[in-house]
Amino acid sequence: MKKLVAPLVFLVCTLSLLSTFSDAEASGRPQLYRERLEVGRALIEVQSSNLPSILPYYTEDIEYHDPIVDIYGIETMTGFLFQLFGSSPDLVTTIEDETLVDGVYSVTWTMVGQFAGVPYDAKGISIIKFRDRTARVYYQRDYYTEGDIMANIPGLDQAILGFRTYYRCAVDPTFDCPLKGAASGAEFELEAMGNRTDLIGSDNRLHSPVQLRRARMEVGRSLVEINAGNWQSLLMYYAENYEYHDPIVDIFGFETLVPFFARLFASSPDLITTVEDETLQNGMYMATWTMTGQFDGIPYSAPGMSIVKFVEGGLQTDYSRDYYTEGDIMTSIPGLDEAVLGFRVFYRCAVDPTFDCPIEGEPNKSDTPQSVTAFSLMQNAPNPFNPSTEISFVVSDGGANVSLRIYDLTGRLVKTLVDGFEPAGTRAVSWHGKNDQGRPVASGVYYYQMTGPAFSEKKKMVLLK
Repeated sequence: MKKLVAPLVFLVCTLSLLSTFSDAEASGRPQLYRERLEVGRALIEVQSSNLPSILPYYTEDIEYHDPIVDIYGIETMTGFLFQLFGSSPDLVTTIEDETLVDGVYSVTWTMVGQFAGVPYDAKGISIIKFRDRTARVYYQRDYYTEGDIMANIPGLDQAILGFRTYYRCAVDPTFDCPLKGAASGAEFELEAMGNRTDLIGSDNRLHSPVQLRRARMEVGRSLVEINAGNWQSLLMYYAENYEYHDPIVDIFGFETLVPFFARLFASSPDLITTVEDETLQNGMYMATWTMTGQFDGIPYSAPGMSIVKFVEGGLQTDYSRDYYTEGDIMTSIPGLDEAVLGFRVFYRCAVDPTFDCPIEGEPNKSDTPQSVTAFSLMQNAPNPFNPSTEISFVVSDGGANVSLRIYDLTGRLVKTLVDGFEPAGTRAVSWHGKNDQGRPVASGVYYYQMTGPAFSEKKKMVLLK
């Protein structure tokens, strides 16, 4: 009996220890997960009124891309955002679907507002990547089509609407094409495949959550990388009530999907799509990709992103949406290329602080966001923190003498971080939880206060050890 006691005690202690480790990990991960969700949402739904507050969430080496602009570094990112909201002061973005997997936040959204006085309504998708074990962002890419803005600008509207009409004539079986001699769609014979649901129902992977996830990743990737040679074999993965959207076409129902694919791949027989990043969460697959090929003989290359939603517990999808800009195709078409390139120059003049604008009287340069017009103090990040945190602040035009000090709850000075002249722009300093004598301070609530000419602001932070 004694021989059994020792192993039993060891086993109980081991299980208890493992449970402790598991509980500690579970208590840590959800906090970082929640912080990343909050940061991701804040960056997507930012408005002109709270723009300074989101800047500390970006790393110094932040990299940002959209269909027109490429940004590198926090100083350029700050300038870009201030110029963007200078051109679109009423911009409002609303999140629809979101996932967060392994430090990658993917989100679909709807944006409404005005750009340089031109109203628009656009749908898009973004991918945000966080630095390891932090809630700070080092990479962001937005996917949308500039056609949604161009469609409201006299002179450019005809170009974008003309291309969209031409495209729908070629691929949309529900479209009453007004063009003479337009493509009418390819004749095709669908391979016999039997009942699609029965075929999938026989897949043994449906009975294991781990295998189902792996299978969904494979199916999602295949549906995004679909091509002229395999599209018929993948039809089993589309539900009868399937719904598809891209910037130009809306498809409802499996019966409409089949002729859409037939027309699409007749117009683009050499279309190749390559998945880059991908995530799967709660039955929703998201992927970024690059597409190359020809559309009716016109070569193009375009980056994009897709969302695929699976039916509960299965491998069929009932919804997907592709995000890309048709401008990447239009730039290869004589007559349409000038309209797209002209808009892109106009857009970069308005928002890109690195762009040498060739347009006289370029918009918003007098308001260039590199000239920040007011002091601002941001919330530290991370918060709560251990062992260090970063505090960012904005100094007004021309620079100024400012101070940034940390106090405990009694009002006693703990640490002076900044005391002197600071140049204009966004600055950042770190606090490592030590006082002015270099000794670590205790866990608790602390206040940090920034003062400058006619400016004073205080915020709270929490040190947890």
